[in-house]
Amino acid sequence: MAATIDATIKGANNYFATVPDSSTWDDKTVDQKKRALISATRWIDSFVYYGDRCDDGQALKFPRNNYQVDGVELSCSTIPLNIKYAQYELARALANDTDVITGTTGKEGNISEAKLGDLEVKFNTASQGTGSVNNILDVYPWLQSYLGAYMLGGAGSFQMRVVRG
Repeated sequence: MAATIDATIKGANNYFATVPDSSTWDDKTVDQKKRALISATRWIDSFVYYGDRCDDGQALKFPRNNYQVDGVELSCSTIPLNIKYAQYELARALANDTDVITGTTGKEGNISEAKLGDLEVKFNTASQGTGSVNNILDVYPWLQSYLGAYMLGGAGSFQMRVVRG
């Protein structure tokens, strides 16, 4: 059950037709929307979730099963709406601020002055070097409201389940 990007753009367009202000999505080209949706999907897929993938060979972490949210069992035939909404909202945010994840280019460098005698360093605070974000929730904490019920932990592979018996 693979979703195409076109279907996802259609779903995102339908979603944004129901929100108070869709102008920051509607003004994007199809290419910008595709790129933003792919990037959002990658970030959302970086989290650790409860339950199990429905198929060992599926590329992404949803759909899932063997987990309930509000008494409703996750189904292999659908992706929960909050997961889709998180993807759409994150895509819109990323499309409107393409530097948010990597920071600035650091044109002037990070250090404005360095001395060897008495060892003095002054940082150029007007320019930061290129970096990366370890966890998209640090940048967009509101994602937690969409994903929190499904998440076992943050991004990365360092989380593990602890079972006490």
